[in-house]
Amino acid sequence: MIFTTVGRRLLNYVLRRRRLLILTLLFSSITSLIGLFIPLVARDAINVMVSKSSENLLNYGLMIVFLSVVGGLLAFAQRYYSGLLSESVVFDLRNDLYSSLQNLSFGFYSRSDTGQIIARATSDVESVKRFISFAITGFTNAIITVVLALVIMMSIDLKLTLISLLPLPLMSILVRITAKRVRRLFEYARNIYGDFTSIIRESIIGIKVIKAFCGEEHFSKKFLEDIENYRDSLIKVGKYRALLWPTIGLISFMSLLLIYWFGGILAMEKEITVGDLIAFSIYIGMITWPMVMLGFITVSYERAKVSASRVFEIMDMKSDIVEDPNAVDLVVKEGKIEFKDIWFSYDNRKWILKGINLTVNPGEKIVLVGPTGSGKTTLVQLLPRFFDPQRGVITIDGVDIRKVKLDSLRKNIGIVHQDIYLFPDTIRNNIAYGKPDATLAEIIEAAKIARIHDFISSLPKGYDTIIGERGITLSGGQRQRLAIARTLITNPKIIILDDSLSNIDADTEQAIYDALSKYFKGKTVIIISHRPSTLRLADRIVVLFDGKIVEEGTFDELMKGSTFFSKIIKSAVKVRSG
Repeated sequence: MIFTTVGRRLLNYVLRRRRLLILTLLFSSITSLIGLFIPLVARDAINVMVSKSSENLLNYGLMIVFLSVVGGLLAFAQRYYSGLLSESVVFDLRNDLYSSLQNLSFGFYSRSDTGQIIARATSDVESVKRFISFAITGFTNAIITVVLALVIMMSIDLKLTLISLLPLPLMSILVRITAKRVRRLFEYARNIYGDFTSIIRESIIGIKVIKAFCGEEHFSKKFLEDIENYRDSLIKVGKYRALLWPTIGLISFMSLLLIYWFGGILAMEKEITVGDLIAFSIYIGMITWPMVMLGFITVSYERAKVSASRVFEIMDMKSDIVEDPNAVDLVVKEGKIEFKDIWFSYDNRKWILKGINLTVNPGEKIVLVGPTGSGKTTLVQLLPRFFDPQRGVITIDGVDIRKVKLDSLRKNIGIVHQDIYLFPDTIRNNIAYGKPDATLAEIIEAAKIARIHDFISSLPKGYDTIIGERGITLSGGQRQRLAIARTLITNPKIIILDDSLSNIDADTEQAIYDALSKYFKGKTVIIISHRPSTLRLADRIVVLFDGKIVEEGTFDELMKGSTFFSKIIKSAVKVRSG
């Protein structure tokens, strides 16, 4: 099984921890060897008793006790190092998976289901751990026990050995058939697990919308359907297991029956001793259950292989955004941005941006406006390379952004997204996220510019206040202002505000822009907004429609000479007043 692609990759992870692997195999091997000696000692003790002699009988008993104690201690060491090995292997696997997730682009997350990702990073990894924790020792014990027990049995009587093994091929066939069916069931179950994990996530995040539109019944039905399918698939697995174990037990008893039948005849004819017969029956049990263990490992491997393949599928994904191997650090001196003939599509079918040509001069503040779906947010997301255009070039100070290192590019661009995300951490750490070594004075200064300092100071724990997941303990406007402070503290040369003041009242918005006016000096700023108060602050307004730039100019110029722009403003004012 290790010769499959997935098996080889798992083996490579195990081989990273060679020292632990060697110790695990060592203790496992010695434990198996000691167990094989006990039936031989028992044989000699029984032969002594059958001969009605008490000579060395006590010594045989003490030897069995000694071997059992030593075997128990070694078994403890075996399980300890086996557990340590499995935890270490899964630690490496988790770390590599998380690194892969961090390196994947926005495109991957926009296409992928969050529940499936979480399921692969948690439940699937745990499934791999459970397999590794017992498979290595189980496989080692089984191989050593089966091989050496057969050698000992053949040394006792070859003919009896061959007769006792006749039923065992049935066991191998049974396990193989069961493993194939179980693998398909586990693959189906893992996908269903990801589906209902997604429903739980959506139900938690979207609970306000669900309750507002009485959607509880819809989600409950879908969740019930998924968990029923998940339950049914695992019940089928349990059914196969329930059939497997009794059948294996029956095959084992068939072997014992043959041993006692033919072995009893041999014992009566003095070809073997009674002790040999008892030892033989013990060894056939020692062979049978390792074979059962091999079958169980096979079934477990099928489950782990499904889980591991789902994990490796993510790890093998290539990011849509590839850094040039000769990329250099970006040094922004002026902050001039140029979009040259930009064409972009999310699905390579429908163009979102169609031949955009736009220059943003150093220190200039421009505002992008346009109806929903015109491409405003998409355009600004291309600048930090969250996505790459299918055609065209974007430059900063004349340098193609595809020729610079991603981290240096993004560190020079401060973005306040439309969809604000705050971590379930202190306000201080949320603001300092982009600059972990920021002093409290720097954090407070950023908060003051974002007009959130007074609110924070009014809290009992101030900047050490823990905010809820996704900022749910804050209002929309407070979350936006915290996000602005988080961006300002990094002091980027280029700033993007993607409709980041939509939840703030007009007076607070004006106060924020008054404070930002000094901060914006010498910086290139791109703002997405329809608010007239924001538009008046712009050096230039760029109007997008259907993925194209249709108009440019100052607020007054566009209001006088553009019917299209004035309609957008009137519509925005109507929405706000309504």
